[in-house]
Amino acid sequence: MLRKFGALLLAIVMVLTIGATAFAADLGGKEEGVAGTWVTADTEIVQGKTIKLQKEIIAFNPNGTTVHAPVVTYTYTVTSANVAADTKVTDEDKDHASNTAAKAPVKAGVDADKVVASSLEFTNSSTWTTVAAGHTNKYDITLDFSGVTFTQPGVYRYEIKENISAASYDVIAMEDGAYDIVYLDVYVDGNFDIYGYVCMTSNGSVTPDTKTKINGFVNGTAGDGSDKYYTYDLVLSKDVANDKYAATNHEFPFTVMFSNPEGYTSTFTIEQTVGTGSTGLTTLTGLPTAWSGVALVKDGDETTGTTVGDITLTGIPAGVDVEVYETNDVTGVTYTVATSVNKGTAVTDNNVSWGTAPTSAVAQTTQAAYESKKATVDTPKIATVSAEQSVAITNTLLLISPTGVVLRIAPYVMILAAGIALLLISRRRKAGAEE
Repeated sequence: MLRKFGALLLAIVMVLTIGATAFAADLGGKEEGVAGTWVTADTEIVQGKTIKLQKEIIAFNPNGTTVHAPVVTYTYTVTSANVAADTKVTDEDKDHASNTAAKAPVKAGVDADKVVASSLEFTNSSTWTTVAAGHTNKYDITLDFSGVTFTQPGVYRYEIKENISAASYDVIAMEDGAYDIVYLDVYVDGNFDIYGYVCMTSNGSVTPDTKTKINGFVNGTAGDGSDKYYTYDLVLSKDVANDKYAATNHEFPFTVMFSNPEGYTSTFTIEQTVGTGSTGLTTLTGLPTAWSGVALVKDGDETTGTTVGDITLTGIPAGVDVEVYETNDVTGVTYTVATSVNKGTAVTDNNVSWGTAPTSAVAQTTQAAYESKKATVDTPKIATVSAEQSVAITNTLLLISPTGVVLRIAPYVMILAAGIALLLISRRRKAGAEE
């Protein structure tokens, strides 16, 4: 019975060992930044020749909208770490039958040019999940050591540097994480097999209490290492008061002008949700200024108070600003127009007359008589936008007084005035005669 149990246990160990070599090792098992463990004290489990580091991108949006990524490719360069002579690794007492910790010097990594590293490519079709406080989107980076030849057992240290295809994080509207370089220690046994990996942010000695161990280019417990992407949503809404016909049947032209004051050079893609009866923007991909256009926004249902005509633009990079103004193209009708940004105090334009609907987006440098005054949505560069942004425009029908009132009463006023004048004249004559 004992022999059968021992054989079963050995088989399980062998399966675990084979499984470990068949798949890429993952960091962060029992301890952050560490891959590999013992079968028993002083008996290692051989790991595969491929290790997976993690990459995290934290995406923010106050509405928790799914957003498109900017165009960027992450590549990873592996070099031999420049290790100081006194750098060493000290493990734990319990890892050994002698109950005494072992120490080993750290060697510079060999054949670094033969380590094959994967890359991460993001296009405008790539999407990231967001929440207001930031959602962590995780990706794997694989490092393949199959081409590396180890000739001695020991701990070998490699430097892993992260690079991006853009000139800087600023031009892709992203915030760089704290770590663009991490260090990977590769543990090699007497058969020149890899039995462990340890990733960290520092190039110093390692002990069980080292706090710089990390799973890759992530936040971890060692610090704020993840890259960040900040976006916001913009709601365009329309309300018409005292004009049932326009409220029910008309779409009002909103000129929407995007500006790029921060000088982003990446292309971006935004999304839009178009309410019933409204017409959204035509272009949603490219540089931010390319999105500018004329949207047609319809009022909600007056009987239910719903905002079915709203247009919501989602995933706008923080730092991209927007100007919005309306053209009154309802012929023969004059409105008082109130514009509110982010539900703040409205700016009111009196006696907005009518004109022709614009066919393309043109910045409002001088306000025309048939336009509302432009509203500006201004967001911070590469930073949290605390709430959904909005531009709400309310048109109130301006009723004209009945024409010709003065002409109709003028004769009676003149007759009355003449009568009074005659009365005064007659009284003066009477008084003169008596004297």
